[in-house]
Amino acid sequence: MIKHLSIAALIICSFLVNAQPLLLIDRDHGNRVVNDSVLTLSSADPEIVDLTMYFTMKNNTDQALSLNLRKTVNMVADSTIDYFCFGIKCWPDTDTTNYPDTLLPGAEDYTFASHVVHFRRFDMPPLPFGKTSITYTVFDDTSFPEPIEASVTVIYNHQADLGLDGKSPLQALVYPNPAGNTLNIVPGGDFREAVCVQLFNSSGLLVKTFPVKEQNGIVDIPVEDLRAGCYFGRIENTANETRVFRFIK
Repeated sequence: MIKHLSIAALIICSFLVNAQPLLLIDRDHGNRVVNDSVLTLSSADPEIVDLTMYFTMKNNTDQALSLNLRKTVNMVADSTIDYFCFGIKCWPDTDTTNYPDTLLPGAEDYTFASHVVHFRRFDMPPLPFGKTSITYTVFDDTSFPEPIEASVTVIYNHQADLGLDGKSPLQALVYPNPAGNTLNIVPGGDFREAVCVQLFNSSGLLVKTFPVKEQNGIVDIPVEDLRAGCYFGRIENTANETRVFRFIK
């Protein structure tokens, strides 16, 4: 009886998978279908700063699909940037693709890769730690009355033994990173009497200078008007000492 039930369950599972019009397949783990799954990719090696997942997309319909991709960032670790490659192009600065990837009936496409990169921090070698969680949704909403889509969530885990030596993220020099509208700086120590913050773009050009207004040990810097990219910062104290940091916008 149990044997018959097991066979029936396998048949039902196979039917459900085959009934899905669009399949996402984890290429690194036995080519398993991972629609609506949560996957975790970890690194305990300080030399591995780029964590990458590779997926196959399979058109399980009898019509051509015009696929786009959107990502939803659920949680981001300190000093982290994420991007994805879809088709023949990579998108480092956006949450959606801007042209479709055509997939013929029954065909497979192996060109979907998702990346999360941890940036080294000058003040906390070798790397900070933390988890980044991103949901990727591949979808076609042009040829059907109801959108055809498939999603997978990836958790990228830079493990704790790489990072802050027991400190919390709030004890880092800057957070959140990537920054939203405001970057919080925790001067600490000899920089309690900081007087100036300077921000530079990736080409080394000075883009902003702020007087320091510290409240409860934290300096808030408005960065909503900065373009997306990597920036360097310097905070100076009354003894003309400087401390350097890096953040992503």
